[in-house]
Amino acid sequence: MDIAIIGGGLAGLTAAAYLSEQPAMRGVLFERSPQLGGRAFTYEKAGFTLNYGAHAVYGIDRHTLTVMERELKLTFESKQVDKRKVMYEKGNQITEAPLDFVNLVKTDLLRPLQKMRFVGEITAIIANIHQLKHYATLGDYIAASGAGEDVKELWEHLVCSNFFIAPEDARKVPGPVIADYYHNLFLSQRPVNYVLGSWAVITNQLKAKMDASGRWETALKEGVDGVRYEKGKYWLKTKNREQPFDRVVFAMPVQQAVKLLAGTPWEPFMAPYENSRPTEVMVYDVGLRRVVARPFSYISDMNNKLFITDVSATDHTLVPEGGQLLQGIAYLHDDSLATDEERKAYLEERTARMEALFDRHYPGWRDAIEVKRVSKKAMVQSVKHISGNRLLPNRVESVPFYFCGDGCEGKGELAERAFSSGRRVAQLILESALAAVH
Repeated sequence: MDIAIIGGGLAGLTAAAYLSEQPAMRGVLFERSPQLGGRAFTYEKAGFTLNYGAHAVYGIDRHTLTVMERELKLTFESKQVDKRKVMYEKGNQITEAPLDFVNLVKTDLLRPLQKMRFVGEITAIIANIHQLKHYATLGDYIAASGAGEDVKELWEHLVCSNFFIAPEDARKVPGPVIADYYHNLFLSQRPVNYVLGSWAVITNQLKAKMDASGRWETALKEGVDGVRYEKGKYWLKTKNREQPFDRVVFAMPVQQAVKLLAGTPWEPFMAPYENSRPTEVMVYDVGLRRVVARPFSYISDMNNKLFITDVSATDHTLVPEGGQLLQGIAYLHDDSLATDEERKAYLEERTARMEALFDRHYPGWRDAIEVKRVSKKAMVQSVKHISGNRLLPNRVESVPFYFCGDGCEGKGELAERAFSSGRRVAQLILESALAAVH
């Protein structure tokens, strides 16, 4: 069976690695860029390793990546972020983030009665009996909950942090999605970890697995420009070739998949997914030639909805000796801005607030910069998981293709959905191949 996978990000590489284990399956992995990894692409500069996608893994002991580690025999190390150095800044006060019961007791974000209520909510989520799962959105739940304003704000901020979205969007995340996500996360013994060496450690092993099979080709700088059906085969056209395949996997942002299928017989069936908006953030990376300060592993500014992670405090492999790598993230919500000028002013304001957060907690950072990268609108995931947007199913009715990626249906959020949907698509293809034989 000949298989085409369009897209060499985490999802496409995962699907290809699983399928490469099947002797009867051959394939081509098409990637428009000159490198694999998609938004998890890693590069080095002046001894610093930077990721276009954050390589934090939430709840790694319950994560799809751990399943892949066992099934694909991946080899990597991870290290947990120091939970005692994860802090929130609210007003002029800095306090422990309520990541677990110890920090919840210590935090000053909530008064004693509110802490008791929040402990009760966490317990109910762990037991999978929390009422949140019965509400259409987080906003509907907190409006009906009768909770104090601090509890409501804390719920919003937790969802902002884990879904990488602004508070306005946090209120639109479906209640069942949040209940399921935190049920899994609160049960984890390792809530926030970094893969040491970044995503490249994972993507390189997935590619090596493909290469070792001898049956898969990696086609870099070769984007697919068209798809057609003829005589029982799906023909993919690129600038270099036109080649037939038995199965085709779209492992790309949903918006690109919809665009590629425009003008084909399958276009009408993709229409429900064409207006889904992506999750975008501002990413502000600075590699410093020396450690200027190390008060936190993570500091979240609740006042302005942005945070800074001292990535090198957890993953020392990313910096030269004596260096420090800080990554700032600002949640964005500019959908209501009407003009380019308004959007530009908004992004400049977010940049200024980010730099002010660096100034407050990492004095001297400006004079120690060795590497700097600012992405004012970086896509975190191709479909923002909020009410009004629709994740793309792995199979769409009346469409003969397979779909995977962080904008598709799967377990978890962000990178986990890319991994889990890629794994699921490989399973579906294998099941279809077995059914065809029998």
